[in-house]
Amino acid sequence: MESNQIPSAVNKDFLTNELGLIQHLNTTIFKKRDFFVLSPSVQNKSNGFDLREVSLNKYNRIAHNGYLLIRYKERFLIAKLANFRKKMMREELKATSTSKTSHWKFIIKETPTLHVVCQTDSDETFPLQEPSSNQLIKFFQ
Repeated sequence: MESNQIPSAVNKDFLTNELGLIQHLNTTIFKKRDFFVLSPSVQNKSNGFDLREVSLNKYNRIAHNGYLLIRYKERFLIAKLANFRKKMMREELKATSTSKTSHWKFIIKETPTLHVVCQTDSDETFPLQEPSSNQLIKFFQ
């Protein structure tokens, strides 16, 4: 990551220019045809990120082909959003904070394989795939 680049902007140009996704306002939501993509950027030393309930509420699993596409450092990690939501974004796993917006907090772990760990319950994990840039371009055509 370039030292002067805003962490949330890392690889955003790839999503919009190469994949043709359109960002919804200033959120982690990106869309293209029936694709609905939540794409948080993980550029911190703790490998942590959060997903807001307000963003998830815009996802319709019937109408949308949903994906979680994490911009992890200079890499991309992907999971089907419906499966991720069902396992990792249950009501009882929401983060407790003074924040007014409901959200879930996660950490990326690389061992033994790439996966997401829920910060509320570390026993809750979800495997991730690491597609190449070319694979993503073909997929989102």
